[in-house]
Amino acid sequence: MRALFFIILLLSGFSIFSFKSFEFRLLTAGFSWTMSKLLPYITLVIEGILLAYLFAKGFKIKTKVAKMLVLLVLFAAPFTTGFVLNPIYEGDFSSEGSAAVSDKVKLDEKYDLLVITIPGCPYCLASIEQLKIIKKRTPNAHILFSVCSKEKRDLELYRTLIDGKFDIALAADLEASVKLAEGHFPTSVQIKKGLPVQKWSNDQFGAGAMDHFESEVK
Repeated sequence: MRALFFIILLLSGFSIFSFKSFEFRLLTAGFSWTMSKLLPYITLVIEGILLAYLFAKGFKIKTKVAKMLVLLVLFAAPFTTGFVLNPIYEGDFSSEGSAAVSDKVKLDEKYDLLVITIPGCPYCLASIEQLKIIKKRTPNAHILFSVCSKEKRDLELYRTLIDGKFDIALAADLEASVKLAEGHFPTSVQIKKGLPVQKWSNDQFGAGAMDHFESEVK
């Protein structure tokens, strides 16, 4: 029991410090965005249960209160540490969105997702890696990364980071794009037959929303 306890303890430490890579491996293995987000946390809870159980069976502590405290700490430590290092933010699991209606934002019918951005936006920059994963998981998805600007130089950094994985262009109708995004950047807009049908602001485009989008494309 003691040997197994220390093995689980080591595994718990590994799970905590490889949390993001575990999530990424699940995504690349084909798990949904929601399950890939949940499973690392569930794994830490299970490891906490095992640590407490194995300690109770393999170690003796004279006082009952001290033993209960140790068991409580062992049970809670993996999940608590993992959560502190990898907190769940508002919108991480969100699927909430709203209807997107615009007769001025029109795209080629091949596109499935329009991402409305502005120059130099850190959240827009951060969204690129997520979009690359979506594209890798759903190769049939056609994505347009639209930058609300009139200056072509504002595309340069974004184009470098996108590295040809999906399309990028200046917004065809700057005013209509900003209005559609309602001042929230990036805003992800689902496109059908060249027209917007649903949109998600950055804090709404969570695991549930990405699962919904990928299921629509597939």
